[in-house]
Amino acid sequence: MAHAQVLIGDEDAVLSRAYFLAKAANCLTHESTPCGICASCKLFDANNHPDVFFVSKSKQTGIGVDDVRDQIITPMSTKPFAHRYKIFIINKADTLTHAAQSALLKTIEEPAPYGLFLFLAPHVHNFLPTVLSRCYIHKLGAGKHDNHNPELEALATEMADAKFDVLGAFKHYRKFEPYKESKETLQKLLDLIYHAYGKKISINKHQPRQEWLNAISAISRTKNILSQNGNMQLALELMLIQMSSQAASPS
Repeated sequence: MAHAQVLIGDEDAVLSRAYFLAKAANCLTHESTPCGICASCKLFDANNHPDVFFVSKSKQTGIGVDDVRDQIITPMSTKPFAHRYKIFIINKADTLTHAAQSALLKTIEEPAPYGLFLFLAPHVHNFLPTVLSRCYIHKLGAGKHDNHNPELEALATEMADAKFDVLGAFKHYRKFEPYKESKETLQKLLDLIYHAYGKKISINKHQPRQEWLNAISAISRTKNILSQNGNMQLALELMLIQMSSQAASPS
């Protein structure tokens, strides 16, 4: 995993991805998907993780030099309290002043092995080139499309709100069948479902439910498989089975 990542997209999409990455990075199973049951995952869910820092601005003008020093540079001077990484989630990173970015540059240029920085922003326009050159830039599907499609949006909302068992997963697969002939439409539908889960995480950002994080992971894997011309039916069925395994979890 790159030590510094810029996640570009709308707030729902970037928040959901950042929460997933942060939770997975310190999960005690050391797998790419957080387990949701280890001590680290439970601390994250309780918004009480000692090695996860949410960076915010102290002034209306944006995230300034003092914010970077107090909330990133100073905490980075010591090793993690109990986990593999110290993770800094900088939401609305496009409000970082240029002075603040310059102050942060050395920290991300010569990172400690335990440092992980997630910059969340709608675009890269305000980032210094020297900062961007040291980060992995990942553009996320925003879930908002120029061609408004109420039918797809309604189905996406239905899928994100649905609770079903494994048998129900195969029944839900039938809802995708009308869109299988168009890869573009199917990818758009998956983006919308991803966005619907991202909205849930954005609204409940301090306590995102494990099943939502697992769902966006399953959707991301499915999108990658389809983009590589993998077996469409198998990919969708597996995605729905993975989503069904958490859908019955207690609220």
